[in-house]
Amino acid sequence: MSKTEFMNQLESLLQGIPAAEREEALQYYYDYFDDAGPENEREVIEALGTPARVAENIKRDLLGASGDTRKAKVSDRALMKYGQEDARQDDSFGQSEAVYERRPEKEGMPAWAVAMLVTVLVFASPFLGGIALAVLGTILGLAVGWFCMIFCFGLAALILLVVLVALVAFGIVGFFVNPWAGMALVGGGLICGCLGLVFLMLTVAMAGIATPAIFRGISAFFRLFRRKRMHAARG
Repeated sequence: MSKTEFMNQLESLLQGIPAAEREEALQYYYDYFDDAGPENEREVIEALGTPARVAENIKRDLLGASGDTRKAKVSDRALMKYGQEDARQDDSFGQSEAVYERRPEKEGMPAWAVAMLVTVLVFASPFLGGIALAVLGTILGLAVGWFCMIFCFGLAALILLVVLVALVAFGIVGFFVNPWAGMALVGGGLICGCLGLVFLMLTVAMAGIATPAIFRGISAFFRLFRRKRMHAARG
């Protein structure tokens, strides 16, 4: 039997346990083979025994870790498939058995570190609260200023366009009384109209393009931050 056949059979025999535990167990034995090297593959397989025996030990270890005293057995169908009838024998089958060891759980912070952290937070809370309020006030100020700027640009565009219509109308009427005055009014109206169009384009660009882009950037930043935290927690 080769390493590939051994691991394939072991993976099939471990289908009844949770996926996370199965992947952890398989990775343990993959690492076991890698540490021994390809030249010692046969010796490792002889030391481990049959895949059915290894699967039985893994399941027994998981049941023992969860406080379950039931005896974990590999199914008869799986034993017959791989010809491993010896897995029903007594549990003690020699010193060469390799027992699956679960990886230790990560330990939490010691009590003294938690107490020190709480003390620091209590004494630093006024300072930290001031910083938080300053940051929040700055963000709110920027947001209010940004939307006020959009509103003012839109209002300026509206006023200038109204002035355009009024000056052109008065200029056309006054052209029959004083042509030069009428032309001046029309010209001033056109200038106001051009400025109004400029402010209108700025309003549309800020409200319809820049603002959504800013919100998308903030959302992307928080998604990236959350993804990194989840990756760090899993690691």
